[in-house]
Amino acid sequence: MPQPLRRRIPLMGVVTAVGLAACQTIEVPVPEVKQVQSVEIGDAGELAPIGFDRVGVKIKRGTPIGTYEPGPIAFTECYGTGGNIFWNQGRVLAKNLEFADLFFEEMKGANFNVVGSPDKLFRRETEEKVDAAYLMGGQIEKIAMDACQGKDFWTGRPLFTAKGKGAVTVKWQVFSLLDRKVVFETTTEGAATVSQGAPDGELVIIQQAFANAVRNLTGNQELVELLSRGAPSIADIKNVDDTKLLIQRMRERKGSITDTIDATRLAVVTIESGGGHGSGFFIAPGLIMTNAHVVQNSQYVKLRLLTGRKILGEVIRKHPKRDVALIQVEPPGITPIPIRTDPARITETVFAIGSPLDKSLSGTVTKGIVSKFLPNRYGMEDIQADVDIQGGNSGGALLDAHGNIVGVTYAGWGPPGQFSAGVNFFVPIMDALRKLNVDFKATKAKS
Repeated sequence: MPQPLRRRIPLMGVVTAVGLAACQTIEVPVPEVKQVQSVEIGDAGELAPIGFDRVGVKIKRGTPIGTYEPGPIAFTECYGTGGNIFWNQGRVLAKNLEFADLFFEEMKGANFNVVGSPDKLFRRETEEKVDAAYLMGGQIEKIAMDACQGKDFWTGRPLFTAKGKGAVTVKWQVFSLLDRKVVFETTTEGAATVSQGAPDGELVIIQQAFANAVRNLTGNQELVELLSRGAPSIADIKNVDDTKLLIQRMRERKGSITDTIDATRLAVVTIESGGGHGSGFFIAPGLIMTNAHVVQNSQYVKLRLLTGRKILGEVIRKHPKRDVALIQVEPPGITPIPIRTDPARITETVFAIGSPLDKSLSGTVTKGIVSKFLPNRYGMEDIQADVDIQGGNSGGALLDAHGNIVGVTYAGWGPPGQFSAGVNFFVPIMDALRKLNVDFKATKAKS
């Protein structure tokens, strides 16, 4: 849905000057801050994508954060009698559109792989969006400034503007969406000078100092190393249209599915994505088939094998309309499930395998028959079957009576959260391969 137009959201509720003669001004020195050079990044695509989450302010209400320059002489540029500037919002933790803009501009300008451009109002509705692998949050722990409230040079009347200099100290945390924990912390400072009076000039000083604190963050070598490591090494096969991906064809099984079910269950994985999970299965030693809606727009996903071992995978291809995707992993020594090239037939017995409802139920097998074939809303043919599936089965395999793959689980009929109604839908496996531009190597089938 359309997002509201950006508007100015002030950081502080009130910045107050106290000028009572009985009150003593508390000195708040503004530190000198050295600007750090950004780490040189050749290709932003080599870094994991990051997104800005929020900025918080850890300063108690009433804490002096600066001083106003006094103006006892009529012809000075400053209005008032000096005094402290107090933080008057208390302890704040809230999203701020201007801070998001500043973070994006500075990190993008330093060639970091930062996602979530504030200029794209409909970013979440596009299929090309890539989700962040890491979220970054900042907490302003110190503010110091010297400000001057503007006044008319001739009349001495206040102009309701301010200028001056200031500095901020920001504590940063990096949160891994894969590991669901904070994996990196650091602190940077930033300073700024506003030489022309501006409305809400105190805020302008803080915002510009924050931007320079972000710029100093781009010079952190440890952060760059964190974003550079941990991803599996993959071939350049992401361009679905231009590059055909060839896989070894496994010899189709002829016996009963019961004879090979143990090996088949080992080839099915649970995919952890955001707050939920889905299923997937090996079609080649290092390739896993699943649904596009399971991986969503993630670049990396965590997979759990039936043995309990966790591995990291990278989404290398997807076709959102056909709702299929490919994940590449380092080969874990698991035998892929053979793919059947002939289409399934109505009344044929089929088996669904995946992780329904809960991750602890991984490897669950259910049985049914092919009910019919029908086009979906994009005009692509689906397999309809009455085999029982539940939430979490998405991306799992549909097998024939011999244990060969004939389809990919992707949808079911009925209200969300209720039991299967026996009207469920599967992507024909050969169509899934075609949409992802995957084909078999021209060699003898491997047994």
